[in-house]
This record gives sequence, structure tokens and C-alpha cells, in this order.
Amino acid sequence: MATILVIDDDKTIQTVFKQFLERQGHNVMIADDGRQGMELINSTAPQLIITDIMMPEMDGLEILLEIRKQNRKIPIIAISGGMRDLPINFLRQAKLFGAQQVLEKPVPLDVLGNTVKLVLEEAQ
Repeated sequence: MATILVIDDDKTIQTVFKQFLERQGHNVMIADDGRQGMELINSTAPQLIITDIMMPEMDGLEILLEIRKQNRKIPIIAISGGMRDLPINFLRQAKLFGAQQVLEKPVPLDVLGNTVKLVLEEAQ
């Protein structure tokens, strides 16, 4: 299966996503924020990135922009649940910046699994 990097500052999401995706047969790495995520991206070349949008240090939109600026074709799933009351739709922005899929938190695990499968199949 795939090597997946989950970038999220929420420890609960990290744990739940990691356990679920590993049960699906994937190898899962975890990063607490965008800077740590970029270090792992540059050192390990994951096959899929799942990133939260709103994080300290470096947010998910900055990750998307940096990866695309480097002309990397790594598929990305962006997730977010915060800032719903702002006039900016961060998930729509993520799609415009190159995310293959976007999911709103809380993400049901069946939806996560189906989305991961779809994105990995499209990347082949």
C-alpha cells in the first residue's frame, strides 16, 4: 500500500487517522505542523499527504503552495473544520491551490478511506 503523511496539530486526529489508515494497510507518518511536515516530505517522499489547513507555524495552504512551487506531483487531501464563520472558504482555496480532494472535519472514517483510495488510484 501507500506511505501517507498526516499533518495535523490535533493529536486525536493524528491517532485516529494513523490507526485507521494502518488497518487499511498503509504506512503512516505523522507531523504536528506544516514545518515538520515539509521536513518529512523532503526527506521521505510520501505517496499521499493529508493536511489540516489551520495549524501553527506553517498552515496547510502554505504546504500546498510550497509543494506545487517545487513542481511536485504528490497528491494532497486537505481537511479543515475551523474558521467556518470567516468569509474565506479555506477548503475551496485548498482546491484552487492544488489539493486533489478536500474534506470537512469531522471526517467520517469511511469517507476518509474512500477518499484515500480514490486519490491513490487517480495518482497511478
